[in-house]
Amino acid sequence: MWQNLIKQILVFVLVAPLLTGCWDRLEIEDRAVVLAIGIDKAKPGDEKESSNATHILNLDPEANKGLIRITVQIAVPGRIPLGAGSGTGNPSGEKPVWVLTSVGYTIDDALLNLQQQLADKLFFGHLRVIVISEVVAKKGIENEDDFFRRQPQVRRTVWMVVSKGNAADIIKANPQLERVPTLYLLATLEHSRERGTLPNIFMGVFLSANSAKGQEGMLPYMELKKESNIELAGMAYFKNDKMVGVTTPLQIGHYMAIKQINPGGYSVIQEMPGSKTLVIFKSTHRKSRITTTIKNGKVHTIIKCQIEGDLTEKSNEKVLITKDNLKKLEEKIQEDANVGFGKLIQQTQKDGSDIFGFGEYVRATQPAYWNKEIKTEESWHDQYKEMSFDVTVHVKIRRIGTKTN
Repeated sequence: MWQNLIKQILVFVLVAPLLTGCWDRLEIEDRAVVLAIGIDKAKPGDEKESSNATHILNLDPEANKGLIRITVQIAVPGRIPLGAGSGTGNPSGEKPVWVLTSVGYTIDDALLNLQQQLADKLFFGHLRVIVISEVVAKKGIENEDDFFRRQPQVRRTVWMVVSKGNAADIIKANPQLERVPTLYLLATLEHSRERGTLPNIFMGVFLSANSAKGQEGMLPYMELKKESNIELAGMAYFKNDKMVGVTTPLQIGHYMAIKQINPGGYSVIQEMPGSKTLVIFKSTHRKSRITTTIKNGKVHTIIKCQIEGDLTEKSNEKVLITKDNLKKLEEKIQEDANVGFGKLIQQTQKDGSDIFGFGEYVRATQPAYWNKEIKTEESWHDQYKEMSFDVTVHVKIRRIGTKTN
């Protein structure tokens, strides 16, 4: 009898702590849900807008030059559209988001100053997009990387992008196709990935690449247009934590072909051999093989790519496509692709930014050479600039339409 009583008491003692799981709950109505964050360099005089929650400003003008300005979109409870048919239009005229700004020396400092302006606690569990201005990216985003990496509420699937102008302008944009600006920017990135015009380089991928010894990170490069539409203008690539260059939109397709990222989504316009008829070739599938060897004491990389695609349009419908001119067209596309791929690699070599991860191939397949000749990330930056490479592209046109000869 006493043994059963002791067992019951032990069970109660073990179960009791599990019944207190809601002691630190925070109701959703008491949270300031942050959807997007924009990061810009503060302008002279912006320090006067700070709430001075963590420090005393205006004492050292030189120190104030390092201030950053953050712009956040906070969801307004009850105004976020729910269900089908509620994504466009706003009959009541009420804005679904609240845009606020703050100034600080670091991200955490600026957010603490922002918290002084809010009754509810900032919550980052639904953060979807982080926009960093090009000026801040070129200066270095070590603090930004460190903060978002340590913040447990921030998901690794958040999109981090670089803006050509001020990040605040993108955060404050008002696109016509979506009531919530953040969701429109998110859809721009997600749909580009689905169409095959953007690799899946969300924040977690960027942080992993930035931490690797033989690879550098890159982020989508966005530009705000006049009608609040947002253009994917290329990819911003980094060296350590500093942005050192940007690609063109077409070079995104070159990168994805080298890295065998599918589906293919980019198109190129070419002139049909033997005529002035213009045709558009759209890639649909990519296949690539990368191998590294040691040649004359230096790293030599061999890249072999296979691209399949369709002819989606031609400027003169009367011109028929024959086997001969189709073969010549494939060869012309291959020739241009070889040149384009080589220029992209040379461009990143000049900037010392190995976005392809060739260094990781060397570490995996040539470990003895890496451990003896390279060893560190900084040494690979120098080696990458001197790396030789061979690029071979094979193009196959699968579908050409119904009119042939």
